[in-house]
Amino acid sequence: MPNIIVLGGTGFIGKSLVEKLEKENFRNVKIMLNSTKIKSKLKKFQGNILDRTVLKKQIKDGDIIVNLVGQYNGDISNFIDLNINGGLNLLETCKSKKNIKIILISSIDVYGECKGGPAKEIDKPFPQYNYGLVKLFTEKIYEDYAKNYDLNVIVLRLGNLYGLNKKNGLILNLLNSIPTNNLVTINQNGKQKRDYLFIDDAVDGIIQSIHSRLRKYNIINISSGKCFSSEEIIKLIQQILHKKLNLKLKKTIQDEKCICANISKARKLLKFSPKISIKHGLMLVINDLEKYSKL
Repeated sequence: MPNIIVLGGTGFIGKSLVEKLEKENFRNVKIMLNSTKIKSKLKKFQGNILDRTVLKKQIKDGDIIVNLVGQYNGDISNFIDLNINGGLNLLETCKSKKNIKIILISSIDVYGECKGGPAKEIDKPFPQYNYGLVKLFTEKIYEDYAKNYDLNVIVLRLGNLYGLNKKNGLILNLLNSIPTNNLVTINQNGKQKRDYLFIDDAVDGIIQSIHSRLRKYNIINISSGKCFSSEEIIKLIQQILHKKLNLKLKKTIQDEKCICANISKARKLLKFSPKISIKHGLMLVINDLEKYSKL
């Protein structure tokens, strides 16, 4: 069984991935922790992707590196640093290793506005805002190293994630407003569309990438392949809870009106198929919040 190193095991994706790896009896796994602790029997080490010394020491026995580091937390400088400089540190550490595989977690936001249907991996990316721009530039760095140093890199462009323990986003904002009947402002009059992917399906896509024998540089969309508008999400939540949300619709355009991805390549190469529908996923999140009396 290959040695797997998970960089960023304490975030939203990381916690779910670590739990799944443990459940599926992956044994040769090490998880990089920064400061947050997690409950897991898997091996752990303290580190930071910006510290190349730690990476060299810990990655020397790694066959598969899953890089989850670099999710946006509101600090754009830190976001750029972790993605660009952190990525360079990782790639410099790995470039002399043979047969190593790096799985980079990116986003379908790199495509920008989808006007001709769900975006395919062969479509030219055209992100309009910082998040997608940084992710795209990060991908380009990994592509360059893959081609120049014969590294095996899989870039997973994930859809708009939601699920248990997600700490931000439209769905959580709507659900958090319910106990106090807080007003929630919805941009683009509720017409903005996103490709929502439940966290368990995203983790399945990562696991399939770990198992895959893909070589060289590959980009693969991991999403639902379907788009739902904000007003459709609102309607579903109201149906499930039998409650009216306190909403204010605004014309304000914050970012792209529609971002959606085609998953034909993922189905073919990774046998990936999302199992949790948007309604089922919302019910799981709502049931979890109700269990802890948060609704």
